[in-house]
Amino acid sequence: MEKAKVFMRQMVGLSLVVFVMLLPAMTSAQTPQYGGVLKIIDLAEGAQPLGTPWKVRGIDSKLQKPVLESFIREDVTGSYHPWLATEWKIDQEKNTITLFLRKGVKFHDGTDFNAEAAKWAVDKAIEAKQVKGFLSVDVVDDYTIRVNVTKYQNNYLNLLASSMCNPSSPTAFQKNGEEWAKWHPVGTGPFKFVSFERGNKLTFTRWDGYWQKGKPYLDGVEYLFIRDPMTQQAAMRASGAEKVHVLSVTSGEQAAMMKAQGFEVISMPVGPVSLIPDSKNPDSPLSKKKVRQAVSYAINREAIVKARGFGFWSASNQIPSPGNLGYAKDMEFGRYDPEKAKQLLAEAGYPNGFKIKIFVMPAMVDRDAMVAVQRFLGNVGIQVELEFPDRGGYTAYRWKNGWTNGFMAQHTRMLATFNITYNFYWQTITGQWPSLERVEGLVDAIDVSLRTLAPEDARGQELTRMQAEEAMIIPLYYVYEMYVLQSNVRDTGYTAWSASTGTVSQFPWRRNQQTRNPTTPFPASISTTTRSWTRPVP
Repeated sequence: MEKAKVFMRQMVGLSLVVFVMLLPAMTSAQTPQYGGVLKIIDLAEGAQPLGTPWKVRGIDSKLQKPVLESFIREDVTGSYHPWLATEWKIDQEKNTITLFLRKGVKFHDGTDFNAEAAKWAVDKAIEAKQVKGFLSVDVVDDYTIRVNVTKYQNNYLNLLASSMCNPSSPTAFQKNGEEWAKWHPVGTGPFKFVSFERGNKLTFTRWDGYWQKGKPYLDGVEYLFIRDPMTQQAAMRASGAEKVHVLSVTSGEQAAMMKAQGFEVISMPVGPVSLIPDSKNPDSPLSKKKVRQAVSYAINREAIVKARGFGFWSASNQIPSPGNLGYAKDMEFGRYDPEKAKQLLAEAGYPNGFKIKIFVMPAMVDRDAMVAVQRFLGNVGIQVELEFPDRGGYTAYRWKNGWTNGFMAQHTRMLATFNITYNFYWQTITGQWPSLERVEGLVDAIDVSLRTLAPEDARGQELTRMQAEEAMIIPLYYVYEMYVLQSNVRDTGYTAWSASTGTVSQFPWRRNQQTRNPTTPFPASISTTTRSWTRPVP
């Protein structure tokens, strides 16, 4: 009950005063300096059309943050704050959400952000089936819209904070056509789109017409698409115009190396890496529950964490982490027992094992950890071929074409609450995971959990146990999202905002003076004592 009260205090009663009070905690006490371009190597690759937010799913939405903004913003606690909407009203009896829009905001093409533009943005998300429960949008007046919904759900504000509803210029879309708009985002953000070189660089420049006067501080933002770890580290150690200022990683080894060289590393927990089976395929061995359970028993999670986590990972048998709503204690699922795995394989009709593939998510999943999984499965007779698709190929498997005879090795990110997380990953309406068989009754149970006044821990644990009992997916280890920073980079906001928001592009700035360039050679081995964010799973 107390957890529900806390959640409701987060959800309601937020005003502009609260938001203004929050900002100093998310920025440094130093006086920001103007100028400079912030160069970032991110985990995203820009495989999806950045200018049509209703078509962008998952990590690529991070690349939209400099140019596109949301109606409201969600922080890591699940609290919501005004942004392009200054306030909102939820009417549970009439099943409506009324948004009161900020005045004086313009798109980068000079057109007004108003109710018509806001309606157009939400309509696009509804048409794309990205906002389950949203029915239609009415224009109340020039700066007020009303979203009509099927019935109250406690994730609706999250949907309005998410990238799929981000307003982009309807005028630019209609004037230039959808194909042009896909790769030319025109938003209200602090930076304007300049160019996109696929696989190389994404460039934004400062917009002087931004609605927050005096911001942004930077002259521009550049995303560089560099995947090789050695090249990434060389870019961080470079000087002059070649220097990169922010490097986003999930590899514990890489973060430990960079920290040992004198770079600052900030981090936030982001949920586990999991194996997603093609269980909907009746010809796949993974369609059988005992086989999926055998796979789980065959993998020594603690050994993988010890070998590849470098103090940043911990073993996982579910998506929620200890201490979060929805975390289920004392589950058998996740225990290492290779003999039990062999027994289950024999009972399932595979005493001699079989062959499968694991399709590894680019950037977000450690390759060597998957090699370890391959070895553990081989020890019980399951021969694994690892496949490393590019971002476009992986996205097609995940959202469109599906995959056969294997697992997707996916970072299953824990969002602000369990019901938002489970709704995002396991609802079928969006087309995500076309080859995954959901546990019978799971989607209906998720819908029920969304209709409570606030997320309820007991319901969350029930959802978690439903997935574990059927071995619907196989979580392996919790990871951090880590950002390696140059010493003169300030106020990135990376660990303050949820996945829906990412970072706040108008706040970051760089100290202009020269700073020491870390040049310590790569150590032969790393030993860290970085405190883990969660205890090991029993």
